[in-house]
Amino acid sequence: MPTVDVKPGFLDRLQQMIGRQPPHSWARDVGIGKSTFDGIWKKGAQPQLRTLLKIAWKTNISLSWLLTGKGSSRIVENVTTKPGRNSTSQQIKMKSHVFAQSQKYRNNNNIKLAGVTNEQQVDYLAFTNTWLTQEMKLDPKELALVIVEGDSMAPTLNAGDLLLLDRREKQVSSDGIYVIQQENNLIAKRLQKRLDGSVMVKNDNQAYDTQTLTPDQIDNLKIVGRVKWTGKRV
Repeated sequence: MPTVDVKPGFLDRLQQMIGRQPPHSWARDVGIGKSTFDGIWKKGAQPQLRTLLKIAWKTNISLSWLLTGKGSSRIVENVTTKPGRNSTSQQIKMKSHVFAQSQKYRNNNNIKLAGVTNEQQVDYLAFTNTWLTQEMKLDPKELALVIVEGDSMAPTLNAGDLLLLDRREKQVSSDGIYVIQQENNLIAKRLQKRLDGSVMVKNDNQAYDTQTLTPDQIDNLKIVGRVKWTGKRV
């Protein structure tokens, strides 16, 4: 997992979050391992993206504030609870927008993933339902967030980029970037459908070869979802 560009003062921001709680106790509650936390707390190591996302999710702290120290530190302004017939549902609000949680999975273009067929959960990230449903036309229940670690799709997709997948699109309906599963591997590729029914599997990195799948081979192509949005460093 790559590190990210964290602006100076991160340890001060971390201390502000921890407050009077014992540092290692706080880290344990958030779910950060002792060696990882000691590297950040005692040695000033740059935190990994996964660690920052975990802190943001567990503490309701703005990821932007964690990275830069600018803006409001809190992402949650109020929490309302609405009773249902048989259960209680909770809505987390920020500036009157309801947030949806998208499951995040580790992705590597060429590295084997244990348990990926069981959709092993790694973390969560929040998006507004308004943006997901109205602007992106997506179903919040059919999304997955994948972290890119390989380079076969560079420069379009680089290590550390986040890919938001629409898991409803498991067929090549039109040209685009899809994440496919090959045994226990998740692989991001550009898929192009041809008039004869075959599909070209392309890599934006010219160092990788293009493959062509015949209609019979396409039946064995297991598509996890189509990439609808990317998040990356600038």
